Amino acid sequence: MTDITSPKNNHFTTVSKRSLASLLAILQPLLGPAFAIGIVAVALSSFGPNVWAYILSQNFVPRVPDWGVFAKLPLVTLIHIGGATSSLVLGGIVLFGPKGTPGHKMMGRIWALTMLTTAVSSFFMKSFAPMLGQFGPIHILSVWTLYSLPRAIWYIRQGDVEGHLKTMRGLYFGLCLAGVMTFIPGRTFYALIFG
Repeated sequence: MTDITSPKNNHFTTVSKRSLASLLAILQPLLGPAFAIGIVAVALSSFGPNVWAYILSQNFVPRVPDWGVFAKLPLVTLIHIGGATSSLVLGGIVLFGPKGTPGHKMMGRIWALTMLTTAVSSFFMKSFAPMLGQFGPIHILSVWTLYSLPRAIWYIRQGDVEGHLKTMRGLYFGLCLAGVMTFIPGRTFYALIFG
């Protein structure tokens, strides 16, 4: 008998696999931010159905900061803000500076300590959207930090530089996300900048 089926064309299969790999390579860096935006949307929605209308109705006109806001804050909140601010600055230096140097390792250790301080201090603060006692959606980032910091250290000690880098990037992105959420109306940095 004669086989009358068309011959397999491996060229199209190879091209489609390469195209899919290229598409995934492009989309992969966007998955983390998309997930974070989803978390923020869910967290904000926990305020109720009118939260988006309320946020959009606010007058977001920056003004001269009212530093007196900090004088009214409890000590644990000041410790939290100090740790978070230090983490934001140090994390940027460590993440975007040269890797593997003694300076990178020293600043990385200090950054891990400031991140730990930020995460632990958050558990002694009431959430702006409490759902379980004093804890709210933002505390998920604190739990994630307490899980990810030792994991990142374990990765680098095992020689898995890629795993270490991905975990540290994720932690820094989570820190930036939490920082953006401090500008939600009713929170400290909103009061500082917008009144």
